[in-house]
This record gives sequence, structure tokens and C-alpha cells, in this order.
Amino acid sequence: MLKKINRQINHQLAPNHTEKTTIRPVILIGGIILLIGGLILLIAGTGTAAFIGLIIALIGGLGTILGLFGQ
Repeated sequence: MLKKINRQINHQLAPNHTEKTTIRPVILIGGIILLIGGLILLIAGTGTAAFIGLIIALIGGLGTILGLFGQ
């Protein structure tokens, strides 16, 4: 009886099928491309183009982070 209860408690506390965080390659590649493109536009452009480059770079950075660490 105790062995059965012990197995149930161990199964609840430490299940065998732990989920690992995986890298999402599509989101990661898209984020890197947006990040690089936004930085190029930010450096090369002036005024409105630089502002758009900043926004694109921020979205690319967010996509890169989500691609690496998101679930």
C-alpha cells in the first residue's frame, strides 16, 4: 500500500515527460532578418526612415527573443 502511494506522489511531483523549451527556427530567422534590416535602415536613414528602422529593429529583437526562449 505504501509503495503504491509513494509511486503516485513521485509521479505527481516529478513526471517523466518534462517539456523542454525548443527553438522555433521560423520565428528566430524572421526576427534576425527584421533586426538586421531595421538596424541597417536606422543607420542609413534619416528622419522618418530612421524611426521606421527603429520600430522594425525592436520588432525583430522581440521576435528573436521569442524564437529563442518562447514556448
